[in-house]
Amino acid sequence: MAQDCITIKGTRGGLLILLDASRDFNEIKANLAAKFTAARGFFRGAAFALVPTSPLNSQETAELEAICREHGLVPGNNITLPSRRRPGGNQAEHPDPVALTSTGLPTLLDEGNLRNGQEINYPGHVMWLGDVHQGATIRAGGNILIMGTLKGNAHAGSQGDRSAAIVAYRMEPEQLGIAGIIARSPEQKTRHPYPEIARLVGTRIVIDPYLSPKNSRN
Repeated sequence: MAQDCITIKGTRGGLLILLDASRDFNEIKANLAAKFTAARGFFRGAAFALVPTSPLNSQETAELEAICREHGLVPGNNITLPSRRRPGGNQAEHPDPVALTSTGLPTLLDEGNLRNGQEINYPGHVMWLGDVHQGATIRAGGNILIMGTLKGNAHAGSQGDRSAAIVAYRMEPEQLGIAGIIARSPEQKTRHPYPEIARLVGTRIVIDPYLSPKNSRN
């Protein structure tokens, strides 16, 4: 059913379209179109951003964006959710999960800037809309997607999932971890002006451009 792989979250800045990227891509396209058809033009004119649980390739992204445009939506920038964290607290508050993947893991979606000493600990996937500063940490049982700059620590697959990935709009971490394998950033960090993805290859964590051909699902 559509709600199993597509969740549309309304914000003041527009729509966040959460996608369960582990599902068949044709199913995702059909369900996205069905959602908009059922809405009967309700979303027309709204800004949108696609938020997949794991990377899509450039063609898949373009096809989904085309469906959104066909129904009157327009691409948006800086679409965020109100912060749900406790003021001044070191432990971020968990909002209700907003999506489920086929593995049964819930997805935590939240917004803000994680500061030094603050930590997110979540058993499922984490989608964080904002920056993760030095000394801050996100730990997730599944994937981690950071729609901002990662300068702190990110640990995915904390329950041993070696297929987990970490994606950041800008990847400048202190430390990465996947399924217990740890990689520390070199003193001379190389900054790249594009999103990147970290995955476990054997016993090493490898970072590639997010839209690299090797990250295609085909």
